[in-house]
Amino acid sequence: MIERESHIKELYDLKHRKDEDPNVHFDYENNLINKLMPEYGRRNTNVNEFTKQLQKLMVWGIETQLVLRNFYNFTSSRYYSNHPN
Repeated sequence: MIERESHIKELYDLKHRKDEDPNVHFDYENNLINKLMPEYGRRNTNVNEFTKQLQKLMVWGIETQLVLRNFYNFTSSRYYSNHPN
């Protein structure tokens, strides 16, 4: 999310149009709460809306740590998020 938003959209799409990622990573931007919270906990609409807002906060927390993880690797972007682990 941060890597995609830090570039001009058209240039990012042009640069990454033929990417084939051999290490398929977990899509935490959309599926984090679905994996962490059981379905019966998300049936209530109020709780479901709250967890969607909480998911945005959790994704932001994960992605701010990516800069620290990639800080010493000068060959990759600071916001590279496709680590296999």
